Amino acid sequence: MNGNKYLKLDLKNKITASLIGFLLVILFLICFIVVPTIKEIKAMGSAIEAQREDLEKKYIKGQSLRRLTEDLSKIEPKLQLLDQIFINKNRELEFITSLENEANKNQISQKINLSAPEKAENQNFQKTNLQLFTKGGFSKQLQYLLDIENLSYYINVKLLELSLTADGEKNKTDGQDAAAPSGETNNLNMYIGADTYWN
Repeated sequence: MNGNKYLKLDLKNKITASLIGFLLVILFLICFIVVPTIKEIKAMGSAIEAQREDLEKKYIKGQSLRRLTEDLSKIEPKLQLLDQIFINKNRELEFITSLENEANKNQISQKINLSAPEKAENQNFQKTNLQLFTKGGFSKQLQYLLDIENLSYYINVKLLELSLTADGEKNKTDGQDAAAPSGETNNLNMYIGADTYWN
């Protein structure tokens, strides 16, 4: 009977020991394989999400860069025109001559005052105040304004004043007589205050 008892105890101990061993193996697998694998999977998931967001940002930047390139190719032909509207600092005489030619063409007398240029902050151009004093008939003055507008220079008119000349006043500007057009009396003074842009 004693031998039977040892067998039962031995069998119980064997079952208990195998259960404990099995639980230890499972605990070992959970602690050293499953938990680190889960952490690694979560880290990979976070890295994949961060990479997806980064790729999405790069895609959006690429799209805006492509759109910017398309817009630039549309604008490029107009850049030369934009450069032409600025008056070259070395060609002031050409600008003044073109204003005088327009005045002569429209048979009006003109006085030009061009102030010293002002350097605009963070800009490659300078702004210069332009004052034009003209005398002539209404239709001639109007045509003169249209001709100035059609010049290739950008003249930003800020102020335009029209006034009648005194009846006894001669058509003189800077001491020179201007020829009165036939059929129209010179009875109008015009003042133009404008900004011009130089580079």
